Amino acid sequence: MKPRQKPVHRNERGVVIIWSAFFMIMMLGFVALGIDVAKIMATRTELQNAADAAALAGASAVNLSTGKVRPDTAVIRAQFTALHNKAMVDNSVPVTLLAGDISVDTDENTVAVTVRRDPSSDGSMVTHIAQVLGIKNVEVTAHATAKLETTCQQCEKLVPLGAIPPNGGAAFQTGCGAPNPYTLLEGQGGGVQGNYQALSFPECDEGACASGATGAATLGCLIENGYACCLNVGDLVQTKPGQNTGQVRSGVQARWDRDTDKTPNICYSAYRGNGSRVINVPVVQSLGNGRSDVRIVGFSAFFLKSRPTGGQNGPIVAEFVYDVVPGTGGNCNSTAFTIRLIQ
Repeated sequence: MKPRQKPVHRNERGVVIIWSAFFMIMMLGFVALGIDVAKIMATRTELQNAADAAALAGASAVNLSTGKVRPDTAVIRAQFTALHNKAMVDNSVPVTLLAGDISVDTDENTVAVTVRRDPSSDGSMVTHIAQVLGIKNVEVTAHATAKLETTCQQCEKLVPLGAIPPNGGAAFQTGCGAPNPYTLLEGQGGGVQGNYQALSFPECDEGACASGATGAATLGCLIENGYACCLNVGDLVQTKPGQNTGQVRSGVQARWDRDTDKTPNICYSAYRGNGSRVINVPVVQSLGNGRSDVRIVGFSAFFLKSRPTGGQNGPIVAEFVYDVVPGTGGNCNSTAFTIRLIQ
């Protein structure tokens, strides 16, 4: 019978050090790659912001005669806006948007934009740690589509004067010729059943005219500064009987005086001001008798032709124009537009 052999005990103390070192190398690798992953995500966010801003800017290029997006202007605005945004290559650099990456659909009134970090643009995004694996650059893209559409709700900038469509509901016409300019406030002796096209908006606790009052002072303030709350197509508002000559005149004069282009009796196509002479108003079908409810059927923009003088009791007339306003879009009978991202 052979004697029992004693078990051999190997010294395994060094194995723990080897496994620990291997684990640390793997962890450092993951952390290092995380730096590049974070840079990719940051670049994608920067490019998406640039794409969103460029698409919205492009869709704002409304043709003042047709209400359609103007392709050439849309491309220029989109490129100009993109350049004011930055995204990573090696460091953050301005985003260059090529004309071929901008698509304008005048039938749908949309502007689609693709911004890139690849060899065809300003270069691909440069990695740091991933270069040891042979990955020196990563291509990153972002897409956005903005739509110009009629607004069913307008928030801010509304003036409490009711525009009444001509000839029993026909569309307003652009341009300096007849039937432009349109009357936004009737002059002395021109009112119908005591109404001169002034309106009373619901109480609003926001903006320069925040007040529960609905009197003449509030009317003048709203003409000067605009309503700071939202109104919708289909809402009922009240007429404000009486001519309110002094308040209307002072409000219009204040808008005129803060504009940078005070040239009287020009067409909107020749206007080069800051927008103060453009006023946005609700469209209503009729005024009713005395103080009565009228329904908003749309929103429109008008350009003030002249500054009313001190004792003038004449009408306020303005040229119909298209305008882009803050609000929500939809299929409404408006001639004011809003812009939103649809992709």
